[in-house]
Amino acid sequence: MRWQNGWLLALAAGMMMFVSWPEGGFPFLIFAAWWPLFRLSDLYLERKGIFWRLYLAFFLFNLLTTYWIWYATRAGAVMALLANSLLMNLTFWLWHKARKRLPLAMQTVLFPALWMSFEKLHYVWDLEWPWLTMGNVFASTPWAVQWYAYTGVFGGSLWVLAGSLWFYRLTQKRNHRTGWVKWGVFMLLPVLLSLVMYFRYAEKGTEARVLILQPNIDPWTEKFDRPNSQSLADLESMVPAHRKFDLIVAPETALARSMDLDRLGRNRVVQSLKRKADSSGAAWLVGVSLYRIWHGAADSVPETANWSKRRFWYQIYNSALFVAPQQQPALYHKAILVPGAEKMPYRKWFRPLLGDWIIDLGGMSGTHTPSPEPVVFGYDSLRVAPIICYESVFGDYVRRYVLRGANLLAVISNDGWWKKTSGYRQHFDYARLRAIEARRDVVRSANTGRSGLIDQRGRVVESLAYDRRGVIDATAHLNTGLTFYVRYGDYLARLAVFLAGLLLAYAFLGRKRFT
Repeated sequence: MRWQNGWLLALAAGMMMFVSWPEGGFPFLIFAAWWPLFRLSDLYLERKGIFWRLYLAFFLFNLLTTYWIWYATRAGAVMALLANSLLMNLTFWLWHKARKRLPLAMQTVLFPALWMSFEKLHYVWDLEWPWLTMGNVFASTPWAVQWYAYTGVFGGSLWVLAGSLWFYRLTQKRNHRTGWVKWGVFMLLPVLLSLVMYFRYAEKGTEARVLILQPNIDPWTEKFDRPNSQSLADLESMVPAHRKFDLIVAPETALARSMDLDRLGRNRVVQSLKRKADSSGAAWLVGVSLYRIWHGAADSVPETANWSKRRFWYQIYNSALFVAPQQQPALYHKAILVPGAEKMPYRKWFRPLLGDWIIDLGGMSGTHTPSPEPVVFGYDSLRVAPIICYESVFGDYVRRYVLRGANLLAVISNDGWWKKTSGYRQHFDYARLRAIEARRDVVRSANTGRSGLIDQRGRVVESLAYDRRGVIDATAHLNTGLTFYVRYGDYLARLAVFLAGLLLAYAFLGRKRFT
């Protein structure tokens, strides 16, 4: 029988998970995609051989869904695919081992709790990679998950994991009509509730006129070789004449040539931008690259400093520069850094072995220095959250901007490293979930695309396609209310970690064994 073949089950699981993911087109297939893995667990409950079959399933899922990392870094792609597949494998394998020592009810609770604990780890440790959090699977169908305003993406993870295990258990029973009815209610009720919320929701807040720029400069061949004066002139040429805007948003590292942080106020490009803001009455949010040469004592060098071959210490920053009329320029330095590209994970351990190895993606290479906290930029009625690229995947971090008063989420990104693949489309869709969680409009400026305006329901109001130069003249709403999720964050994940710890302790420290 084909459903007794462990390798076929693994292949089926990996393929179904891939097809479920955003841009795969069938998100609700995720509830069946776990079925082969649960079947594997049953088949190998009392015999060896499940480990590598599980690994094949998760490796296939990671490969087909995030293959595009290869275009940015081949070494990083190989490490990310192998490592994340292994972590997923170990998480499911641990549940497989623990279920032998737990009664059925505890097994059922442990599975979503343990998997959500693994997902939460990917938001908080130094090897962050929450891209494949199960709740992200509905990023392209926001009409189905409006309740993320109460639960965040972990509510989606719980729905997927619990619903998938329940579905599998029902398929192993006969004449269980009542169970199927209950499962159907469990599946349909959140969607129906979401549809009611989706169609009844009205945009909240006063209006602001925002111009979103998409300059479409190839990061591999041109972007980091142009002087900042030329880049700024190019951005200014995109602004329509004789139109009034409250905010103009340009992409991550739009001014890509590194500028001295300590002399930023005297930089001619920044001064030119300041004059432009003062004369036009519009605030500018622009991605910039910065550096700082360390002139202090050798024994007090910051942890994030890099050693130059020219024999000096320096710090580098991937930053957002906010220039508003009649105000001093303000900065925010990207806080959630991409492992391997913007920071060396667990640097104090690996630095003696690998040195300061960082993938060079243009500009100055090395570990970046982050801001310790989110920074909200203010001008007139605007309270703008400057979210730089990868940070837009982190719902719990974005909510901290809102708690600090942000009434508009501005994502600046450069997705051109991945070329025209599913990577940039997934990244855009994840911003739609941030809009729902915080009930904030999102203005997104990506260098090569996809840029756009996303409303508070996660609906794409207007966007620019990939590899196209253009602007979006958007009317955004400035909501000031706080959602349940913004107030309480990833409470479901915290509960999951607590339950997983208790149940694992009971399973492996207790003496009972259940089959």
